[in-house]
Amino acid sequence: MTAKALILAGYGLNCEEETLHAFNHVGMDGVIRHINDIIENPAELNDYQTLVIPGGFSYGDDTGSGNAFAQKMKLSLWDDLRTFLERDMLMLGVCNGCQIMANLGLIPGSDKAFGVRKIAVTHNLTARYQCRWVDVKANSKTNSPWLAGIKSMHIPVAHGEGRFMMDDKTLKSLKKNGQIALQYVKCHPDESRDRGDINHPDPVLQRDDKKMVLANGQFPYNPNGSLSDIAAITDKTGRILAIMPHPERGMFPWQRDDYHELKDKAQREGKDLPEIADGMALFKNAARYFG
Repeated sequence: MTAKALILAGYGLNCEEETLHAFNHVGMDGVIRHINDIIENPAELNDYQTLVIPGGFSYGDDTGSGNAFAQKMKLSLWDDLRTFLERDMLMLGVCNGCQIMANLGLIPGSDKAFGVRKIAVTHNLTARYQCRWVDVKANSKTNSPWLAGIKSMHIPVAHGEGRFMMDDKTLKSLKKNGQIALQYVKCHPDESRDRGDINHPDPVLQRDDKKMVLANGQFPYNPNGSLSDIAAITDKTGRILAIMPHPERGMFPWQRDDYHELKDKAQREGKDLPEIADGMALFKNAARYFG
């Protein structure tokens, strides 16, 4: 049986089509459903193995990014959502979806204590909306099936509130448990002049992770000032991933900011660019998990 992914829509979420395309591309059956349809028939959650809250601007971010949508889910679907998470299923929140999951207390979800909000995703230190490409590096300690085999990704951010904030106790716990899944990094100068590896065995266009160092809060490598350069967090099982950058906007080489550089380099060397880029690896991992 082919695994099925449920992608939520409604009230300003606006990345559902790209996210659906990603899951369909890797062989999963993706379905877009309005949140009200799931509230009306929550038993429908039993039909899916992956639940996704995509990016967007739910409720116009009027009461804080992701807050109103999170409250709607908590008031109308909380018990059903908890039941879904108790199964061996996957959940993904991207950008606005990440903010919603933080507000729901699905991350860090220590000891399955979902519903306790310990992490805030708040305004960028620049006080401006940031739309740019960034490099993120996976934590070698992460146990997340979403990130299996992924060392780094070159994918875009697009948010005004992407700064992860928490108290020292929570941060210490995240580090100890390997729940900081991705961190913003910067490339060494020589790497920035030679982007991409078109010979990667996957193949994807990953950079050389050995030439990356943590952004250490430095803009624009860390685009929002996130504490400890955090770009993504998981629950303790790794099955729930909340990520601020957009993997679904970096699935193919032609989407990348450095596409023309990569294309010219490949032509000079008489090679073809691979079909996919970094972001697709995350969705391929979801398909493999249920394979």
